Amino acid sequence: MEPIFALDIGTRSVVGLVAEHTPDGQLRILATDVREHTTRSMLDGQIHDVVEVAEIIRKVKTGLEEKTGLSLRHVAVAAAGRALKTVRTRVDRDLENDRFSEDDVLALELTAVQQAERQLVELTPDAARYHCVGYTVLHYLLDDSVIGSLIDQWGLKASVEIIATFLPRVVIDSLQMALERAGLSMAALTLEPIAAINALIPPTMRKLNLCLVDIGAGTSDIALTAEGTVVAYGMVPVAGDEITEALSQKYLLDFPVAERVKRDLMTEEHVSFTDVLGIPYETPARDVIASLHEEVSKLATLIAREVKMLNQKGPAAVMLVGGGSQTPMLPPLLAAELGLPKERVVIRGTDAIGQLAAQHEGLSGPQAVTPIGIALAALHHPVSSVAVKVNGHSHRLFEFRRITAGDCLLAADVDIRKLHGRPGLALTVEVNGRLKVLRGTLGTPAQLLVGGRPAKLDDIIQHGDEVEVIGGTSGTDASGTVADVLDDSVRPFALTFAGRERLLPPVILLNGVPAQLDTPLTDRAKIETRMPQTVRDALLLLDLPQEERDMLLDPPVLRVTVDGQSVSLPAERLRLTVNGEPAALTAPLREGDVLDIEDLPPQHYPIRFFYDESLHPAQSIGVIVNNRPVTVEGPRPPVYRNGQKAALDDLVEDGDNLVFQSGQALSPHDDWQPVLSDLFRYIAIEKERPAHAIDLKLSLNALPATFTTPLHHGAVVTMEWV
Repeated sequence: MEPIFALDIGTRSVVGLVAEHTPDGQLRILATDVREHTTRSMLDGQIHDVVEVAEIIRKVKTGLEEKTGLSLRHVAVAAAGRALKTVRTRVDRDLENDRFSEDDVLALELTAVQQAERQLVELTPDAARYHCVGYTVLHYLLDDSVIGSLIDQWGLKASVEIIATFLPRVVIDSLQMALERAGLSMAALTLEPIAAINALIPPTMRKLNLCLVDIGAGTSDIALTAEGTVVAYGMVPVAGDEITEALSQKYLLDFPVAERVKRDLMTEEHVSFTDVLGIPYETPARDVIASLHEEVSKLATLIAREVKMLNQKGPAAVMLVGGGSQTPMLPPLLAAELGLPKERVVIRGTDAIGQLAAQHEGLSGPQAVTPIGIALAALHHPVSSVAVKVNGHSHRLFEFRRITAGDCLLAADVDIRKLHGRPGLALTVEVNGRLKVLRGTLGTPAQLLVGGRPAKLDDIIQHGDEVEVIGGTSGTDASGTVADVLDDSVRPFALTFAGRERLLPPVILLNGVPAQLDTPLTDRAKIETRMPQTVRDALLLLDLPQEERDMLLDPPVLRVTVDGQSVSLPAERLRLTVNGEPAALTAPLREGDVLDIEDLPPQHYPIRFFYDESLHPAQSIGVIVNNRPVTVEGPRPPVYRNGQKAALDDLVEDGDNLVFQSGQALSPHDDWQPVLSDLFRYIAIEKERPAHAIDLKLSLNALPATFTTPLHHGAVVTMEWV
């Protein structure tokens, strides 16, 4: 077996090693080479300057080739834990009282993974596509209550809450570019937390709820085990550099000097340094350590918070690796934050790696666990890529774990929710305070094929497999009418109408509005029923012609405008009677009553009905005739209907506009001019004629006059027989 070349590309340094696999299954380190970055080409575990990092990798590669005499072309690497993104989410699915199968549970979990990925993209819209490298189910819920398993459960709603971990493609791309520039190809890939787990926590220990924290320079990577597997990954963007920065700030030290002082604190009783002003110091290490208590405590708090979030509680024990794990005071402070005894939080080094054949003097301590773990992962758990086709389109997946058909669907952005045809939506209504449900039809499931054969979501996929998804169809949403939800307890109401007995359904109110038995239902509608109580209730339920019903419920009226004022008069053509007596719409109705409708003769109204003579007096003048006062009356003001003159006996119609003018508002052509002959209507002059008289002598204001002489108010008229 060829020797293994492994690289741990960290924020502070690049560690390379060449190892071989011994016959007894262990790993023997042949050579190591460690180079620190000369610039800040890596920040928080992420490559920021590919060219600079590639140059350091090339130097490590060259150094190892010189020490071993090998030509190194293929390398095992790890993706930085900093790049891991963790999202917590919950997905619900309506069950419609259908039994939940094992496939349904897996589909629900994968739907949650897709939702988590969408949430992640929304939070980082400029980021590249993410790969899910694992997820952990936190809770199953049935009707919002936590339950151990959803399989074969019945209810209205199933839910799953997960934590999903993602790795952006850009991380792998930057690694590949740096390796290519250094003349290397990626032979195996793992995640840094997985590498450390593989080194320190073999599968036999993973039944325990253990936590591994790899504290580097820029990040603290977290991995948790339980139930025989790695259940969650996480990261906090604080680590050893924060402690170095604190030293730099407190003592005015250049960053490289502060880094050296931090390392000396672990081994020396006194530390010496010179600040940026050139002032030398020699200080007890314990005093410097005490000054860092706040920063170390903050680091412990952030790590503990992330561990609790991922694990939902404190783990059974914590193993610390990485150069930053040796930060003074960190283990006891972290134990206190997690509520663990201090002996349950320990720093582990290469001496704890059971698969290591022998310790190597150039690579030991907690900072060497991850690079050795990368070599072990390349030996026992190499991550390769798998090429598959999903519905005819090619996709490449990295085998951070065994690839399933569900993983392929996630990579191809196939909406897991559409794999199982959605049941039609139910209609839920409330009838007299009780809930009733009309159910939709069931959907048809999708077909999942691998290599043309039926498959399940958790079937293992091999390189070159072709996956095909034929979508299911959704069910039909429920529909119905009011009659569909009324039961036999709603009895009919008996009365006699038009000479025969009628059985009326109850009065129905749908969301407070009158409804019929054939009125369509809407979801969450409220239906109330009651027996008819009034004549109006009965009319709403009888099978009357619509025009007749409208006429009874809203009797017609005659609307006329009189001198600008609107006047309404009844114009009913039908009359309601109960037991032979006229009845209003609001009249009470009892079972057995006789309800009838009578025809009424048409109602007519003449204009005179609206005319008030006292408001429209006739014109008149006063004169003196033979020493007696006489009032001469003229015509009344004209009446107009719709702009035309009309007589008082004319009949009005609906919508007519009547105008009654006063005597002072006559038009010029309507002026009245009385004459002397008009007086004969008021004076019986013929009866006063003497027997011998022949002619009647007329005078007006002492002037001679004739029958046609105009009269004016106050005129004095004399009539004498001669």
